[in-house]
Formats: sequence, C-alpha cells, structure tokens
Amino acid sequence: MSTSSSLKLLLELAQQQTDASSKKLGKLNFQQQEAEKKLNLLLQYRQSYQAHLQNAIATGIDQMEWLNFIAFMNKLDAAINEQRQAVLHAQNKRIAGSNEFLFHQRKLKSYDTLSQRQQAAENLRQSKYEQKLQDEFASNAFNRHSFPKNDN
Repeated sequence: MSTSSSLKLLLELAQQQTDASSKKLGKLNFQQQEAEKKLNLLLQYRQSYQAHLQNAIATGIDQMEWLNFIAFMNKLDAAINEQRQAVLHAQNKRIAGSNEFLFHQRKLKSYDTLSQRQQAAENLRQSKYEQKLQDEFASNAFNRHSFPKNDN
C-alpha cells in the first residue's frame, strides 16, 4: 500500500471519528439541556408550592396540612438534589465529549495537513519531471534544427 493511499485511509478514518464524536457531542449537549430543564421545572414547582403554603398559612393551616407540606417539601428537595446531581453528571459527560471531539478534530487537521504537504510535494515532483521532459524536447528540437544530419 502506498504512502498516499495509507494517508488517505487515515484521513477518511479520522473524518469518520470526528463525525461520530460530533454526533455524540450533540446528543450530550441535548441531554444536559434536558437535565437542566427538569431541574428548573422542579425549582419552579417548589417555589409555586411554597407560595401556595404561604397563602395557606395566611388563611390558617392545621397541623396535618403542615405535616403533609413538610413531608412533600422534603421529597421535593430530595428530587431537586437528585436532579442537580443528574445535571452535574450530564455536564461532566458533555465536557468529556467535547474533549473527545476536539481530540478527533485535531487529529483530522493533522492528517489533512500531512495530506496537503504530500500533495504539494507530489505536484512539485510532477512539475519538475514535466519541466525536464520539456527541456529535453526543446534540446532535441534545437539539436535537430541546428545540426542537420549529413546524408552524404
């Protein structure tokens, strides 16, 4: 296998890895956003429920309602803490996915640079070869016209 085809294969593989890590990063971003939305909904619900309690306290609340409220708020706070952990976990996974994507992107850029350099070197070699052929052709033509054959 030639260096050119090996490099082309590496370039294609790096492109596939970059594309795959890009898709993965998109999914991780979405998952983080969804986790943050759930957290915000829980926080809004808690705030709303607390406002509802404030109104109930102003109008009067019995002990059983108070105990139910406390139990519910404890469960809601536990759910909020759990969702905060889920958000943190999603953020960490997104950061890792972003680092992986950047790694693959740098690798792709490196292979692309090598490929461009190889192509430039090949173009230069081909140009020199063509120039050599043209010089030989011109030299032969000059020699034919300058020094005609003596058929005598």
